[in-house]
Amino acid sequence: MSRANGKEAIRLWFEYLKRAAGASNLKINDKYYDGWGDYKNTKFEKWWKENCEKLLPKSKVAIAKNATQKKEFIQLSIPITLTPTDAANQVRDFLISHYKEIGHIPKPKRNYRLTEGAEIKVSALRAYLHTYDAHQQLISTKLKDKVTAKELLAEVRRFYMARSEKWKHTKRRVEGLPPALAGDIVYDKTTNSVKTRGSDIGAERAIRRYLAIANNLINAAAKGDFPSKNYYIN
Repeated sequence: MSRANGKEAIRLWFEYLKRAAGASNLKINDKYYDGWGDYKNTKFEKWWKENCEKLLPKSKVAIAKNATQKKEFIQLSIPITLTPTDAANQVRDFLISHYKEIGHIPKPKRNYRLTEGAEIKVSALRAYLHTYDAHQQLISTKLKDKVTAKELLAEVRRFYMARSEKWKHTKRRVEGLPPALAGDIVYDKTTNSVKTRGSDIGAERAIRRYLAIANNLINAAAKGDFPSKNYYIN
C-alpha cells in the first residue's frame, strides 16, 4: 500500500481519532469504531499489529485451492456452465436456505476505509497534527483558553527546528518545517527557542489555517469519515 492509503495514512487516522477521544466537546461514533478495540489507551504500533488484518484485510474473495473443513467457511462448487448472474443467484438462495437450516445469523464485519477520493498528503496531515498538539500544550500551560497565532507559530517552529537539530548528524530523515510556516528565524539550541527577525503575517495566517484544518480532521475522525473530502481550508 502507498503512503497515501497505507499504514502511515492509517496511523494518522488513528492519531486524529485519539485526539478526538480526548476532546470534551466531541462525541465519538462508537458504533462505527466498535471493532477498533482499546485504541484510546494503546500505542499505534501495538494496535496495528493486533488489528490491521482484521480491520483492513488485504485478502480478496477467491476460489479456494484446497478443500478444508473449518466451521467459519462454506466451500461451494460452482458449475462453469452457469452465467455469473445465475451463479450469484444460486449462491444467494443456497446460503439463505443453509443459514436457516443451521440457525446461523451472519454478522458482517466492517471493513474500514479512508474516505474514497479524498487527497491525503501524509506530511501535511502530520504538520496539522503537530499544530493541534502544540496548541493543546500551550492551553494546558495558560490560565485561559486563548493562545495567540504568534505563540502557536513559535511553538510549532521550535518543535520542527529542535527535531531537525537532534537528527541532523544521523541517517534518520525527518520532515522539516513546512514552507508556509517558515520565515527569517534563528533557532537557539542552548535555550531550545526560536527567534524571528522579520514579519510573520503570512506565517501566522498559515498557522491559524493549520489549526482549523486539524480541528476539521479531528471532527471527521470522530464521525468515522477520515479524512473526509472537505477537511481542507484554503
